[in-house]
Amino acid sequence: FLCMSLRLLPLLLLALFIIGIEGTVANRVIDTHKNFIRNKSSSTMSTNGSKKRVSIQAPADAPTRSKAPPRRSMGPRQQSLPAFTPDNYSSDEDDKFFHDHEKNAAALTTTTKKKGDDDNEETTAPGSGWTNGQVPPQFTPTMTLHPYTRSGRLMLYSHHRRWINFQSSWSRIGKGTTELDAVHKESSSGQSIMTGCLIDEAKTVRALVAQLCECFYKHGWATGTGGGVSIRVGGPSENRPYRIFVAPSGVQKEDMVGDDVFELDMERNVVAPPKTPMLRQSACTPLWYVVYKRVPSAMCVIHTHSMYAQLATLLDPTEKSDVIRITHLEMLKGVGNHSYDSVLEVPIIDNRPTEDLLAEQLDAAILKYPKCNAVLVRRHGIYAWGDSWEQAKAQCESFDYLFETAVKMKGMGLDSGVVPVSGTYRDEDVEMDDGGSNSPPAKRQKTEEGPAFNGSSATNNDADLECSDKTDVPIVPRDSKVLLLDIEGTTTSISFVK
Repeated sequence: FLCMSLRLLPLLLLALFIIGIEGTVANRVIDTHKNFIRNKSSSTMSTNGSKKRVSIQAPADAPTRSKAPPRRSMGPRQQSLPAFTPDNYSSDEDDKFFHDHEKNAAALTTTTKKKGDDDNEETTAPGSGWTNGQVPPQFTPTMTLHPYTRSGRLMLYSHHRRWINFQSSWSRIGKGTTELDAVHKESSSGQSIMTGCLIDEAKTVRALVAQLCECFYKHGWATGTGGGVSIRVGGPSENRPYRIFVAPSGVQKEDMVGDDVFELDMERNVVAPPKTPMLRQSACTPLWYVVYKRVPSAMCVIHTHSMYAQLATLLDPTEKSDVIRITHLEMLKGVGNHSYDSVLEVPIIDNRPTEDLLAEQLDAAILKYPKCNAVLVRRHGIYAWGDSWEQAKAQCESFDYLFETAVKMKGMGLDSGVVPVSGTYRDEDVEMDDGGSNSPPAKRQKTEEGPAFNGSSATNNDADLECSDKTDVPIVPRDSKVLLLDIEGTTTSISFVK
């Protein structure tokens, strides 16, 4: 029996060793399963389209664990945001927010992988970002209230300009002139805020083109994808070639982004295409190049479909006039090369089926009227330019103001192109007689006072209405098409004279 026991002892030890290993493995499997159940108990599972909380209790014999500390209450201020009014903002709201620019920029970026690209290569999808609902976690309620806080407004309006720009400042008053000069030709800009990186400059100009297009859309100048903007940078003064950034064709101007903009050279070769695929250059591009080549100082050209610019081309009912004249309006100072009492002549060219066919007409109009910084296209719109994007924008706004005034003056029976007889201060003409210095000064002859026919005296066509006899009937004013004759007490029919 002893011999038999000694023979079986190694087998018994081996069996006990195997059993011990299996027990250890089983305990590890059980522990892993328990951990998985605990993690799963805090997740939300979806069943038949509805979400419910699933809780699984640990077994009674499970080892006790220290409970996690309770979560800190968010408080009523952070749980709900009251409706903003000018009286309920906090003066220190934005002081408690630390804006990490790099993290926000990373959170705003949407990345997509392309077939055949390296696994580490990422591309940014044009048009992505917060406007499409991709709000990063950094944009807390504090951040959303930033523009409405007192300190936030102080910071915004004390240091931060609203326009994207590559210059620190701008003024309509150029070098060598003062604010008291009646005529201003050139504008002036501040220092460059670019770091010298052309990539950064290009990104800034692209974004600026998009911002300008959005602005003109809000003015009603670029609805229905119409209109556009181009900006030129560089040139011999900066010892580098010109680069021209042009808006694309057929896009919604209020939704444009910098990724939609083309970068071209002076020969219309594409230097950098837009990131957004399937875009075409604006149909205005050939006309922008006419201006850039004919007007060397032009650094921005704007095309709008302004309603008043279009109506101004129809003030002549025959539609044969090749110019519209406007004088004695204060906003004439805003269009450049003109003062209040100057006579502004804006050339008008006839519209064509496609925009590129207007190039020769535009070039001829610029040569004929070199003082004017704009050309009207009949039944279409306006092209305006300036020596900076700010000047082009300011002049385009001034032109539109003048066109609106001219159209409304026409409705009042007034001609915007005629010097008013009265209502404007004039220095009296002083002429000395041969009799000596004691002779009284000769004053300018006054026009006859009396009732005017259809307000015609204000348009300075009194000569057309002069009557040698009180019984004479005035002739038809120059702008009238119809004369209504009413003979009372007779059977004679009413006649219309055209």
